Amino acid sequence: MSVALFGGGAAHAQDSGAPLSAIDWLEQAMTAPLPQPTAPPQPAEPDTTIAVLPDPQFEEISTVPLGRTEQETTGLFTAERIGLPRALWGPTPPAEIIAALVSLPADTMPAAARLSLRLLMAEFAPPMQNIPETRGAVLLARVDKLVELGALQQAGQLIAAAPEQSAVLNARAFDIALLLGEEDSACAYMSGQIAASHSHSPQIFCTARRGNWQAAFGSLQASRSLGLLDDAEAALLTRFLEEEEREGQVTPPHQITPLGWRIMEALGDPVTTASLPVAYAHADLRGTAGWRSQLDAAERLTRAGVLQPNQLLGLYTQRRAAASGGLWERVRVVQRLDRAVQQGDVAAIGSALTEAWPLFAAVELEAAFAQMYADALADIPASGSAANILWKILLLSQERLDRAAELAPDTAQGRFIMALAEGAPLPQLSNPSMAGAVHAAFEDAALPAQVQELLDDGAVGLVLLGALEQVADGAAGDLHAATLGLQRLNALGLDAVARQIAIELLLLDRRG
Repeated sequence: MSVALFGGGAAHAQDSGAPLSAIDWLEQAMTAPLPQPTAPPQPAEPDTTIAVLPDPQFEEISTVPLGRTEQETTGLFTAERIGLPRALWGPTPPAEIIAALVSLPADTMPAAARLSLRLLMAEFAPPMQNIPETRGAVLLARVDKLVELGALQQAGQLIAAAPEQSAVLNARAFDIALLLGEEDSACAYMSGQIAASHSHSPQIFCTARRGNWQAAFGSLQASRSLGLLDDAEAALLTRFLEEEEREGQVTPPHQITPLGWRIMEALGDPVTTASLPVAYAHADLRGTAGWRSQLDAAERLTRAGVLQPNQLLGLYTQRRAAASGGLWERVRVVQRLDRAVQQGDVAAIGSALTEAWPLFAAVELEAAFAQMYADALADIPASGSAANILWKILLLSQERLDRAAELAPDTAQGRFIMALAEGAPLPQLSNPSMAGAVHAAFEDAALPAQVQELLDDGAVGLVLLGALEQVADGAAGDLHAATLGLQRLNALGLDAVARQIAIELLLLDRRG
């Protein structure tokens, strides 16, 4: 993933010893554009405040004084505000932390995805074994994972909050800014770093953008002669600098990078983002893409958990559907449901709801749909299948538990799920089903000896990352993994999150 997203040439990666530079819906404030410096970032005394998210659910950002921080303590809110200890990493060596972060799954339950994003953005104490040679490596791994998950704005803000803006962090910021359509900001990050790793292609590109084409071409020739660019990079940059002298379609490089993608777009031969990692989908939300491309991108980013569902809702209702089938059926049914809600037509609401739910379930957007409509539909009279769907909507959105209790089906699973939602003891279950796996997780507190040993040693972060991996495996149908993952979350004091994940495991089908 890092090779496909972050780029600057294989030679640069060898020089730096770092991964190739490539590249929530948590809250409204987290979607602000990246800072746009007018001068290259310089190491300096850090600000005494950083953004803190009391609850990563679209609340206003406040600030809290932190004093001077080390690179690895960088975060956007305190660990305690999300129920985790500041000394999360304990004695775990940075290499083990990084390996666990790299393995953090993207395809998981919505509540687990939110917890993953919070974990990547929170402020923790540095690892006890944070030796000078690895300084900043865990922060870099967190940034790279955020970008891999599609959380570009969050990754950009994490870089901006770092007490020191290193060359490698600025290289990441360059790629992020390119994908957000902020080329001027991107070039400001790379200013003055011609000799830095990962910067030869960006410096040539930025020199040309400033209008100094002759200097850019000279730099290209020199870099090519010194072996600082691979053949694909050099060919693409040459075509970019000699655009007026050449005709014909441009062949995209085998491994596209943010800079390569942006140059292809500038040459009039853009590469569709649908076949690229989810981080590239942000480029289609700039307003220059067609409505269909914007909808596709917004659905991808919403499914990843990094775009607010209401932004997707705004796109769904922007204009009339242009065709039929697939995406356009979701557009039509959302618009029909909106009209029914505005008119207070209960029958029409029920009809639209029962049509919409399977369409959104087919593309794994049920949780986003629930966020869009939970508040508007909570008090609507409902019966039959519409009542069952509304019950699921309220549970997935964690809204109006009192109303959800009224709508709960009088079945063994209905009672079991409501007990999870209400934090009550679970009804006795012992069968080879997901409900049985969940019951075992909450009723058997005994952890495997290896996991208990990690907790006793203070390696809380490794236990949490392992739990998130097991939850993803559970979502794919591994019942034993579901039990183990939920057990770990409970052992870490994350009972509320564990219960919400358990509800989602029971209501959402993620087995393909």
